[in-house]
This record gives sequence, structure tokens and C-alpha cells, in this order.
Amino acid sequence: FYLPDTELFLAYLILRCTPGAVRARVDLMEKSLGGYLDFAILFPAILTDRGFEFGDPERLEHDGKGRARTSIFYCDPMRSNQKAGIENVHTMLRMILPKGTVFTDLTQWDVRKCVDHINNAPRKKLGGRTPYEMAVRAYDEDTMKKLQLRYIAPDEVTLSPKLLKK
Repeated sequence: FYLPDTELFLAYLILRCTPGAVRARVDLMEKSLGGYLDFAILFPAILTDRGFEFGDPERLEHDGKGRARTSIFYCDPMRSNQKAGIENVHTMLRMILPKGTVFTDLTQWDVRKCVDHINNAPRKKLGGRTPYEMAVRAYDEDTMKKLQLRYIAPDEVTLSPKLLKK
């Protein structure tokens, strides 16, 4: 997930690449944020590709009680420019997890560590501020805790494979 106003990045391991697994993750995010209304405020729209795992938009757009929590929109095929912000974040993620990295060895803890470092890297587009800093201003520290995001000091940010060396 990518929030364009703050450039905040969220990533989660999903064990199966299915619509049900994605729905379960979205439901879990909704619950951790405090309910469908809090989710709807943070994610009024979701722009995604047409992958099979996003093939049941109705179930993603509504919570378990049928209440609208977001709107799903799909990018056109071969048009990565329609979601340029997330493409830039993917480039940063590939600095940590280069092509050839075996993802089956990753844990959610590893993914969260990558996300924290990416969110604490300053961005020119944000005037030298970080996505984490912008998100705390836009939402609040409590929301960051609910999303399990943490601050990393600028001199400790690592965007290379050594971040996950055990």
C-alpha cells in the first residue's frame, strides 16, 4: 500500500496470492486502525493492477457488514506511470531486496524492517522530509503505532541488502 499525499509505504506478506488472502489482510488493517471508518479515512481509494489477487473488488471495497470502506480502481495494462509513486518505492525496495532474492525466506518482521527504513529515507519531493515524518503530521503518532510503523534515525537508514543480513 502507498499513500501518495505522504509517500508512506506499507507492505505485508501474504502466504497465498488469492482474493481471499488480500481481503483477510485488508480486514486486519481495518481492525488494527479501529474500524471501517478509520480505514476509509486513510484509504478512500486503492489503485492497483489487475492481478488475480485483486479480482474481487466488491469484497475489498466493503467490510464484513457490507459498509463501504474504500473504492478500488485499476491501472491500465503496461501503464506504470499511472502509479508512479509506488513504482519509486518498489525501486527503493529492490535496493534492499535485489532481483534474485528468495522471498520465501522473508518474515513479516523482515518486511516491516524494510518498510521502516524506506519510510524514514528523506524525499526530495517532500522537501527533504521523510514519509514517516509527513504521516505523523497528517495522521498522528497513534496511527503509526496501529500500522506498526516506527521511526528510524536518518543516520541509521539502510537501503541495501545488508539491512537484512542476520
